[in-house]
Amino acid sequence: MSLAENLVRLRITDGQTIEQVASATRLPATVIAGLESGRISSAHRAVRALARHFGVSVETLEG
Repeated sequence: MSLAENLVRLRITDGQTIEQVASATRLPATVIAGLESGRISSAHRAVRALARHFGVSVETLEG
């Protein structure tokens, strides 16, 4: 699975909206939406914050 697919799966499995994840990680919702859609592919700081938020490793999140 790709980063985008993993991110969407984790967020939906946790029952969270993009806005909720953005608030919890202090990342802009546009960055999260961009990662989920594949428009943004390399945002290392954001990926690390999202991995921490979902309790997975960066490697797992990136697929």
